[in-house]
Amino acid sequence: MMFLAIIILVSEFCLVISNEQPKISPIPTRTLSKTGKQATFSCHLEQGNLPVDFKWLKGNDEIRSSENIVIDTSKRISGLMIKSLATADTGNYSCLVSNSFGSDVSTFQLIVEGPPQWLAKPQDIRVGPRERFNIQCSGIGYPPANVLWKKLVDSDWRDLFEATKSFTKISPTEISGSQLMKDQDEGKYGCEITNGIEPNLWTEFQVKISGKFYLNFLL
Repeated sequence: MMFLAIIILVSEFCLVISNEQPKISPIPTRTLSKTGKQATFSCHLEQGNLPVDFKWLKGNDEIRSSENIVIDTSKRISGLMIKSLATADTGNYSCLVSNSFGSDVSTFQLIVEGPPQWLAKPQDIRVGPRERFNIQCSGIGYPPANVLWKKLVDSDWRDLFEATKSFTKISPTEISGSQLMKDQDEGKYGCEITNGIEPNLWTEFQVKISGKFYLNFLL
């Protein structure tokens, strides 16, 4: 009876040991690359019961195979390949592995160095002289992008905040305008985004002041 009890205990112990949740090898926490380059990442199962399910995430969104992305998965390994990197591929990525007994995750950061790309581009705007309005101009890139606001004065592009006092900077990517004067503030404006890697981004937009509201304002 004692021998039988030992066998049963050993069997139960082995069953518990075999019911393992997955554990994956850590992926390097930070990868720096450049636009146009290829990036590959591997997710290795160190231990855990099969079968397991691999998922690749960018932020909270699942990554799926596409023309530019290849995901190749076997029983214990999953590979992620981005064929040609773009600035927009910068972000936090994760490999998530799960089985019937639990899950494990390894998270890493991918930074793609390259020229800035547009996030928000200002458009032409028509306002009244008393109207307050905001304009956004922003881009994404690494190194981080800088935004320069400009105004065309006598065929010369000047720093916006030196050319007029009608605008204030809310943030590096957003300005606010109010109490505009038609003869001083109506005209062409520009926004330049640069991070030290060519080409820079440049766009122009018109600010027009409604004559009707302007006359009412004078009255």
